[in-house]
Amino acid sequence: MSGNQSALLGLRRVQSPAVFFPSSTTYTIPASGWYRLSAVGAGASGGAIFTTTTGGAASGAGGGQFAEGEYYLTAGTVVTIVIGAGGAAAVSSISGTGAAGNDGGNTTITCTGVAITAHGGKAGAFTVTNAATALGGLGGTGATGAQFTADGGKGGDATHTTNACPAAGGGAAGSPLGTGGAGGDTTQTGQGGAGGGAIGGKKGGSVSGSGTASAGGAGVGGAGLDQAGVGASLGGPNVIGRSSAASADGVRRNAATQVATGFEPGFESLIDPFRCLTGGGGTGSASPTTSSGPGAGAGGSDATVADPVGPAGVLGGSGGRGIPNTAVQSGATLLGGGTGGAACSTTGPATSGTSGNGIVTIERIG
Repeated sequence: MSGNQSALLGLRRVQSPAVFFPSSTTYTIPASGWYRLSAVGAGASGGAIFTTTTGGAASGAGGGQFAEGEYYLTAGTVVTIVIGAGGAAAVSSISGTGAAGNDGGNTTITCTGVAITAHGGKAGAFTVTNAATALGGLGGTGATGAQFTADGGKGGDATHTTNACPAAGGGAAGSPLGTGGAGGDTTQTGQGGAGGGAIGGKKGGSVSGSGTASAGGAGVGGAGLDQAGVGASLGGPNVIGRSSAASADGVRRNAATQVATGFEPGFESLIDPFRCLTGGGGTGSASPTTSSGPGAGAGGSDATVADPVGPAGVLGGSGGRGIPNTAVQSGATLLGGGTGGAACSTTGPATSGTSGNGIVTIERIG
């Protein structure tokens, strides 16, 4: 072996599969070395409004914050992990009495020389006041103790006009690609839902105009398409520019195809998992089953059935759901993203989607 080859090998980093922690626990470092510790705060839930009279509007929630650092840890070090809980669903069951969403919890990693906190997202809101806007919840911010941080994306705003019932999209979580994308906004005078945001700052599609409309969720490769007037728009592309919820390798790691394919929706790699999220956004749809790929946002929905809409991909934001004459529930988020709000004009209850819990990974890197 030449000296140059030896030098190159000496520069290679050890890269082991990540250990995932979806619930609070402790972990003992097995061998001395360099470790990458990554944390995501929990997502918040969107607002909800049920009203039989003048309609209302519900805004999306903020995504969880990302925080990460690399540290030399000795064998036997005990790492304490606390996972933030996702915001519980908001339920509006009395006409004209809406419900604000719930904030996401903080995720922490602590051990000797390490004290990382990634903050959860903030809740969505609602309004029944004509021409008023319910502001979307802010993404998690203000992380401490980390070498790199990225805030969660903001939930979409929802503007109310008489007899309308729009619902905005939820923001995505922060990631190594930067701040999470914001959820789509709603300004329409009919009903429908906006799309959820994706990682890397990609925004969910917004809805405007009149009639029944829904917008696509953002993909890791681009924003969700806006929808003006009646109809539905496509989700944003995946990271290689394809108009598909599939990951860059062609595998559909989303809930809608989970049973058929045998793949669990989630991360695409056990090595560098937060840097391997490449899915496309969900399409806006009247179908409650539309979902998105890893890192991407779900599409908004104007479905006329009571089933929940499809969930967002891991770290992505859920779409909003606003329809008349039906009890509605917005979609869920798998991990670390905000959810969209829900609104209903004549039949209750209206229920926002539950949001994703935080998560921690520990990777041996040297």
